Amino acid sequence: MKSWTLQFILGSVFFLGCDTKDDEVTSFENEALESAMAKAMVSKNNQFALDFFQEISENETKENYMVSPLSLSMALGMVHNGADGDTKLAFDDLLGNDASLDERNQFNKDLRKSLTTRTDGTDLSLANAIWIQENFPVVEDFISTNQNFYDAEVGNLDFREPEAVTIVNDWVERKTNGKIEEIVEEFDPQTRLFLVNALYFKSEWKYRFKTEDTRNAPFYSTPENSVDVQMMNMNAEVPHFSNEMFSSIILPYKKERFEMLLFLPHSELTTNSIVESMTSENLNAWLEGYQLSDLDVGLPKFKMEYENTLNDELTNMGLGIAFSSGADFGKINKEAPLQISEVIQKTFIEVNEEGTEAAAVTGVGIELTSAGPSFVANRPFLYMIRDSYTGSICFMGRVGLP
Repeated sequence: MKSWTLQFILGSVFFLGCDTKDDEVTSFENEALESAMAKAMVSKNNQFALDFFQEISENETKENYMVSPLSLSMALGMVHNGADGDTKLAFDDLLGNDASLDERNQFNKDLRKSLTTRTDGTDLSLANAIWIQENFPVVEDFISTNQNFYDAEVGNLDFREPEAVTIVNDWVERKTNGKIEEIVEEFDPQTRLFLVNALYFKSEWKYRFKTEDTRNAPFYSTPENSVDVQMMNMNAEVPHFSNEMFSSIILPYKKERFEMLLFLPHSELTTNSIVESMTSENLNAWLEGYQLSDLDVGLPKFKMEYENTLNDELTNMGLGIAFSSGADFGKINKEAPLQISEVIQKTFIEVNEEGTEAAAVTGVGIELTSAGPSFVANRPFLYMIRDSYTGSICFMGRVGLP
């Protein structure tokens, strides 16, 4: 029996930089996202994001890493439309079985529409594409559903030809504004579908760090070891919260639609102590405790890239059947037995005085078978970039060595 592969790549890019031109301000409010069902789905998405980050943190030995739960959930949402039987149930459990697939598709469409609304100083876009092997039959409803709810571009490729790699990588590079130049080096000859999601975000800090206030300062990767880093400094009135585990602040981006949360564990604890306690319920409780405080803020400039294959993490989260010979993707092709072969995510982030620049690409293959009050991040810390309107988590990461 022939062995076919369905490869599914998610590409997500996050960019935040200085852009001083004035754009037309557009309201990002969306009545569809105010419903009880939509809020429940945001909560489920955030629990997925936190579970995903916990899986990454548990085994990752690198000092610095970042993932994009939003990109991953959007991309898995597209694949969800191709799953059937017990494989569909596994996707339901992972992404939210308190809503039907139609409701989740509609929610993702509404969320994408809301997030991609252009406002003054902020530009966020989400792009999706599906490439199909020439002459490989795919159930039309799978294509039309992803076109309708995810605005997916659809085309045909011959994955056996080198040109296919160039076409896919060029698309990824365009949609990520050059931050991800390559997502594939070559295609398996058995590849039959390739799906990509790209997320791009550009905005400014609400409170800008002045370059003249940046200076060398020690960063303690461990209590005994330090390195000199470029520490950005400013004084600002920002939301602040502290408990028995960590101190945290929120740095808003322009217009306050998006924000970066920083979590600094107390000196006797580690970032893993925080990660282990991160649940959707705890995060919501923490968010209610932030109060505006006039603080001296110190944040190191940092730049990093990260790549990880997510098969084990998603298997541990309950999606193991999709990676096995028992997978059922009959809503993609009723005759060809398909399974996920690989899920990859690539990310990039740079934080400086002007803002943050970041990128993420995820791939999934499916085959047959200081003085005064202060917050100074001078030791390993966590960060989260979220949408303040819906509460959706876009990125999460750790800085252990800037």
